[in-house]
Amino acid sequence: RLKYIKEAVVSTQSTGENFWRDCLYDSENEDCDHSEDVILTCGEMDDDDDEELSGSDFSLVDKKGNSFNESGMEGLLLFRDGTVCDDSFNNFAADLICKAMGFESAQNWRHGYFNSINDRYGIRLDDVYCNSTHMSIEDCQYNVEDHNCEHSEDVILACTKEERGVYRLQKTGQSWAVGIAFKSKFDHPQIEGWLCDDGLTDRTATWLCQDQLRFRYGKRAPSGGILDGKPYLRTNLSCLYEECSDLGYGDNGLTCNNDTERAAIYCYNALQEYDVNVQSFDVTPKGKVVIKLRLKYIKEGEVFSGHGDRAKSQISVEYCGQPVKLKGVYGQGGRYKISGKTSGRCESQCYTINIGDEFSHGTAC
Repeated sequence: RLKYIKEAVVSTQSTGENFWRDCLYDSENEDCDHSEDVILTCGEMDDDDDEELSGSDFSLVDKKGNSFNESGMEGLLLFRDGTVCDDSFNNFAADLICKAMGFESAQNWRHGYFNSINDRYGIRLDDVYCNSTHMSIEDCQYNVEDHNCEHSEDVILACTKEERGVYRLQKTGQSWAVGIAFKSKFDHPQIEGWLCDDGLTDRTATWLCQDQLRFRYGKRAPSGGILDGKPYLRTNLSCLYEECSDLGYGDNGLTCNNDTERAAIYCYNALQEYDVNVQSFDVTPKGKVVIKLRLKYIKEGEVFSGHGDRAKSQISVEYCGQPVKLKGVYGQGGRYKISGKTSGRCESQCYTINIGDEFSHGTAC
């Protein structure tokens, strides 16, 4: 009877029995009519119906359809013997899939036909989206139910077993050059090459400034030339939260056109500030004050030397905690001589130069 069939199903699930004869049933007593007849559809269990992703689900095949695990070699990405569509796919997804297959990281990826072997496979995975908060490919968003893709959107991927490298900043004039170092080679990693400026954004610059130098802000600076004869190593750097993703330089056209595309950034703590260089601060016994200084105006980390004059009328001076009566501020282009009068020299010789109400520079009293 139906209730026994239900009990039998429970019995097979809980005891692991594989045969009908091991189940509970009643063939003696019947209180049914044919409206209660059971209609079954049978089929084989398909493990591929499991929607959970794992590293064993992915593989790379060469242009002949053979699987491989060579570092730096480009191949068609397969998921359960089908291709992966590039909808929502990004550098983070490429990295996590490569790691799931036993590599260190992604070297590069693109989409398209791969020597005409795409048509051998169905499209099995779509809408793969990962970000820096995802620790493995299982944590990412994806769709194994259906897709809206063609094989021209298939993901072609190259993974590498080489160490990714860490970012190091080197001061170059007003800005910082973005270098690449490798932790495993030195206790204090040295820059071995440079980041190409492809894809560099203000958001990326902010992350680097905060992570490397503990500044509050950052923005992209004009690109510079190759330094110290060291090559480009990475390109297409994208940073989000506490992680970055990039690609190896020179892969599949991701190259800088010449030696003047080295990535550079500005780092700063205030949206607007001044750089004051006091060259001399003299006070005579009778209280005559003469100051020579150089002043630079800085906006979002970028120095505008010629704009120091905009602050000329806002300069005020304190000497030993007392205001100096200014007679004049002379000069232009950020080079100034300030003359004034105070009550006399003090023992500590401390001073403060103020620019408006927002900026001060000086020595402690």
